[in-house]
Amino acid sequence: MQWLGLYFPNLPLDLFWAGEKEQPVAVTRRHQGREIIDRCNIPARQQGLHPGMVLNAALVLVPGLCLHERDRKREQRQLEAIAAWAWRYSSRISLDPLLLLLEVGGSARLFGGRDALLEQLREDPLAPAALEYQALAPSPGAAALLARVRPGCRVETFRELRQTLETIPLAQLTRNARLLDLMRGIGLSRIGDALSLPRPELARRVGPEPALLLDRLLGRAPDPRPLWQPPEHFRQSLLLLAEIEQAPALQFPARRLVAALSAFLRGRDAATQKLRWRFLHRNAPSSLLEQGMLAPTNDSDHILELFRQHLEHLQLPEAVVEMVLEVDTWQAADKTHGDLFSAPREGEQGFLERLCARLGTSAVRGLQGQPDHRPEKSWAYREPVVGAGSRESLDVAAKEAPLWLLPQSRRLPLRNGQPWHEGRLELRAFSRRIETGWWDDGDIARDYYRATNPAGQQLWVYRDRRNGHWYLQGVFE
Repeated sequence: MQWLGLYFPNLPLDLFWAGEKEQPVAVTRRHQGREIIDRCNIPARQQGLHPGMVLNAALVLVPGLCLHERDRKREQRQLEAIAAWAWRYSSRISLDPLLLLLEVGGSARLFGGRDALLEQLREDPLAPAALEYQALAPSPGAAALLARVRPGCRVETFRELRQTLETIPLAQLTRNARLLDLMRGIGLSRIGDALSLPRPELARRVGPEPALLLDRLLGRAPDPRPLWQPPEHFRQSLLLLAEIEQAPALQFPARRLVAALSAFLRGRDAATQKLRWRFLHRNAPSSLLEQGMLAPTNDSDHILELFRQHLEHLQLPEAVVEMVLEVDTWQAADKTHGDLFSAPREGEQGFLERLCARLGTSAVRGLQGQPDHRPEKSWAYREPVVGAGSRESLDVAAKEAPLWLLPQSRRLPLRNGQPWHEGRLELRAFSRRIETGWWDDGDIARDYYRATNPAGQQLWVYRDRRNGHWYLQGVFE
């Protein structure tokens, strides 16, 4: 087996800092009863701040420092979002604090070899975080350790692994202060020093824990780790550093959420057709925006373009402080593929989706045929779909029926026993007889004719065989 360790040391800061180059930002935590700096960005470091500095001293140096308390729960959620992206490269994933472990030996063949897999992973534009700290090793513990202390290291065999580990300080192996003091007391400072001692002697002097840790590193003892399973639904939030008052300005921070969604979907080889956006405010109920698409997709650029169209009509009650993106339903991407010989209709589909986003879904509708001989019930509105049907898909298969039907049949007056509509109608040809609908209280008995009035209009009329009245049903083109 080959394990890939991905370490994200700046994740606590990246949750809050979206990449602003000028503003100094820091994340704090409590240590021995005091607030200290846990992480800080480059502008803060340039002004003299560093991890471990007491918060009061940091505020003296940088009065305008933007502070956030470290949020380990959000870190875990973000790490799970990265794992959802990595699912496409391996189905065996384990999580450590700020670290992801992938078993890539079993899936390398699917990508053309391990080198090809690692290259694709590094170049993946959908990666939700920087992949600067990574290491490859034959055991999960070694991959995690090397990703933290020797990023970029690649070890193929356990023999190479032992040589690589020898110079690493024991303080990187465990944070147990009592155990470290015991090992320093007998002259052990590096992993190589502990490996040179016989295991029984090491266990007798400092206890069984170091020997077990070393055996797991070198693959001599099992290293059981719980495997992560992807969630069934996508939900991710983004806390904004500055409040956003204008809806179009939400497009920029939305890129981060859409990239995470696209990674989630592609990791599952899936696509979605409906997104739900929530915009949280300080003193008002959250605003909701539901974004629908005509066809399932996992293309982040396409999703963002439609999102921009929706934002043009969004009215915010007040400034947005946090954004949430949710997707509850998705489907396998292979179900969205056309047949081998079908021509792509992406231009028409994109036009329809932009039209729906700009005008609203209720203003753009398609027609669908219904299995009913009654003309007024032979069609229904539906969501517009590219290539969904043709003129013949409606109940106009019989060429005698027009496309233009009145919303409701209009009763025609009679003069000298002849129907009138802007003049006397000339009945040109018998069209059809329809007797149906007895099962749903819509029973009809009609004789249809094609008729012409003095103005030359071609009309579709019928006589109700039960009451003898004449009605206008439609107009020919």
